[in-house]
Amino acid sequence: MSETLNLSDLSQTDLQQLDVVERYTQFAPVYNQSVDDWGYQCYRTAADALEHYLPTNAPILDAGCGTGLVGQVLAQHGYRDVTGIDISQDMLEQAEATGHYQQVKAQDLSQTPYPFADNHFAAIACVGVFSLIADPAPVLREFCRLVRSQGYLVFTQQEVLFEQYGYAEVLRGFEERGELRCESVSEPVVYLPKREGYADRKVIYCIYQVLKQEDEINP
Repeated sequence: MSETLNLSDLSQTDLQQLDVVERYTQFAPVYNQSVDDWGYQCYRTAADALEHYLPTNAPILDAGCGTGLVGQVLAQHGYRDVTGIDISQDMLEQAEATGHYQQVKAQDLSQTPYPFADNHFAAIACVGVFSLIADPAPVLREFCRLVRSQGYLVFTQQEVLFEQYGYAEVLRGFEERGELRCESVSEPVVYLPKREGYADRKVIYCIYQVLKQEDEINP
């Protein structure tokens, strides 16, 4: 087993041919140490952002929770009602072991619907996951179903994939249909500052508010 992650260039990867479960089975034992060594902070930035919008009793879905890094930071902020879903059972076992999740479930995010009721969550955090999903629209649509009126989505995407998969156009469509309101879209930020050869790899942070039909009736 390698002592660090072997990261492939996802902008050059056919996601239809990528075995995501096997990828994260290999990642699980070394993930936390590797991302710490590389200065990865996306999970912390995303979780910190939610603190500005939600009370600590708000139910949150960590979509693609991995080993539980987002849940760890949410717990530091006082959040206790956190659910984690991920495609990798190996990752989920580590997330559950942190004690920061009320429940964890195995779920391929590209396969909708997820096993939760409409409007179940106050927010969804989705960090480092959209890079493995070629078409973001169905996932964002599912997020809108799961998040209650005026709740929030916080998610990340690599800059190159944000452009490659047409995120600006997809998100504009959700806004024009009155399903999402843009709170902020960050400038691209280097996400592995201590990883040799990754100085040009950047990530974009997105925060959107979920809108429902009733918002138009009772603004």
